[in-house]
Amino acid sequence: MGTQAKTSMDKELHAYTKRLHLVGTVTMLAVLVLTFCPALYIFIAYKSFPGWKTVAAVFGALFAHEVWTWVMEPVMYFPMIGIAGAYICFTAGNITSMRIPCAIAAQNAVNARNGTPKGDAASVFAMVASVVVNFAALAVVIVFGNYLLAVLPETVKVAFNYTMPAVYGALLVMMTGMISGIVGKKK
Repeated sequence: MGTQAKTSMDKELHAYTKRLHLVGTVTMLAVLVLTFCPALYIFIAYKSFPGWKTVAAVFGALFAHEVWTWVMEPVMYFPMIGIAGAYICFTAGNITSMRIPCAIAAQNAVNARNGTPKGDAASVFAMVASVVVNFAALAVVIVFGNYLLAVLPETVKVAFNYTMPAVYGALLVMMTGMISGIVGKKK
């Protein structure tokens, strides 16, 4: 490849990356603002505020629970998902359970390596497809959820009481495994 062609490709890549960061940043800031909309609605419409002590307690609990995720996920996953994939993952969520497996499967299907343009493209297409499928499944559950809950047997409904402990247990095991894996590699 000639020097002129490489320079042209570098300029195109730089322009693409610049647009990608602009769209990603705007999207993530919009999501951040929208995250506060339900709380603002309750505050304005119902004139209800739990108090700063409760807000601080909830923030502290969330911070303590998520601080490792905020630090570790970008470091661990970025080589696998690239810039576009990072914006998709951190906007849509479900990184470990959905987006990464889809990205890896797509990269394996097209025989691409992490960090290559082909690997990044495969992972982005797979993650976008997983977001669309996830959105469609959620839409079905939202529309028909009350009907489904009405026809479920009482024993199944009681089992939903164990959902939160199960989710937190799974997250604890996953985070413990990640941290021990990182600490174990340093030895």
